[in-house]
Amino acid sequence: MSAGTYEEPLPCGGKLKVTKASWEIFYYFSGPDMRYNGTFVTVPGASIENYISAFAENWEEYEQLKASIPKGGEFSKSGKQGMTIRIGNFSQGVCIQSYHMPISSAQQLEKVIGGYRYAAQRAPQIQKFLGSL
Repeated sequence: MSAGTYEEPLPCGGKLKVTKASWEIFYYFSGPDMRYNGTFVTVPGASIENYISAFAENWEEYEQLKASIPKGGEFSKSGKQGMTIRIGNFSQGVCIQSYHMPISSAQQLEKVIGGYRYAAQRAPQIQKFLGSL
């Protein structure tokens, strides 16, 4: 942890990173093995409400597509906020990016949205504390 930065793991799998001036939710997804680099995904604090809305809207579209795609079929499309909606065998669900962090149940969706809402409440408190140092 660098000077003036606070970090906290979130139940949604990301890490809350807060400085005096900004905050974000940070993810690192490792590659399938050591031959591949990992992927970093950052959700800026200023965009958190957009991401919450995008997850909800992409989830609705995922549910509609899942009902209409024939069983055994595969389908992938871009969703809002750069997310991917995937139907089929590989990383099925709403993915935050490409095939990373697939959300395929309402419980997973609520966990992510709840984590984002928690971060949105917690970050200003931490920023106030960092400002007092």
